Amino acid sequence: MQIIQPADQQLWWEVARACPYATFFHTPRWTELACRVNSTVRDRTVAAILPSGVRAVLPLLEIRRRGPFSALMSTFEGCYGGIIADGPVSKRDVAHIYRQAYRWNISNFSYLANPLAPPETIDTTYRFGDEITHILHLHSDFEAIFSRFAKSARTNYRRGLREGARIRRATSLDDYQAYYRAYRDAVQRWGEDENYGYSWDFFTHVFAFEQRYPAEIALWVVELDGAVVGGTLAFYWNQHVTAWHGTVTREALKRRAMVVLDVEIARDAAARGFRYYDLNTSAGIEGVMQYKRNFATIDYLIARCRYRSPLLAPVIQLTHRLRHASNHPERATTPPRPMLAIDS
Repeated sequence: MQIIQPADQQLWWEVARACPYATFFHTPRWTELACRVNSTVRDRTVAAILPSGVRAVLPLLEIRRRGPFSALMSTFEGCYGGIIADGPVSKRDVAHIYRQAYRWNISNFSYLANPLAPPETIDTTYRFGDEITHILHLHSDFEAIFSRFAKSARTNYRRGLREGARIRRATSLDDYQAYYRAYRDAVQRWGEDENYGYSWDFFTHVFAFEQRYPAEIALWVVELDGAVVGGTLAFYWNQHVTAWHGTVTREALKRRAMVVLDVEIARDAAARGFRYYDLNTSAGIEGVMQYKRNFATIDYLIARCRYRSPLLAPVIQLTHRLRHASNHPERATTPPRPMLAIDS
């Protein structure tokens, strides 16, 4: 097997286009955006050419570096990661590729498994939990899809239309600003402080990328009474559409604008030939999960994995002991709780 690091960009693009289970998060575009919005991250993606001639890519970002030690993630913001390939890969080949992220100088490596990927491409050796993502399977007859929605979803959609909810693609930075105001309204509603979540600067970068890559990125905004009251940022790749970030104002929630938004994004995706509308994970919030299930989605159980270097455990133990002694000098002789791995 030939390992290529840094990954050749052309090879990466070719694999991402040829791989039927690749998502937007597996493309160089998502990594490019990550490096643009956060100057401290670095692209560390690995490519491999197998003896069979099949080419594989493991997207990697270096999110932190301390001396010779790096913390890696696949992919940015903890979105779907793992290996993509333009042909079949064996478990042995997969293990060899993942070992590039388990080197002695890697302190941490984390990734969320791709719900569409074949099981053999997913290394769950360091699985520490599971999440559920909710995916609506699409085809050309959207009315048949709509008929399978829960009665509450169909009723709320029709009510939202009667209330005047209309959706369209964002066309200007003003649309993004209106969306951002709705997002901050939601953050306040959730009881979080003003520093929670994404900054306005992040969305200006997304806007710039959407202008350059409209086939892959879309902010769908929803309007009530002629004003933007929320929206959903969606990413498009191959057969897969992901609703990555969405919110509406309090008033828009009451008027069922969010339901109209999701139905119309799914309708548009089906009309354009996409197979999946992915409503994404829900942080285990039961009400949010039920909302997504009302659209006749299928639950996909996906692994969240994290490797922590066992070589660094003694260093972390010593660091915690010294910190404990510094903060509590009267307890300096008390042995610290054993640490098994480096902090994340």
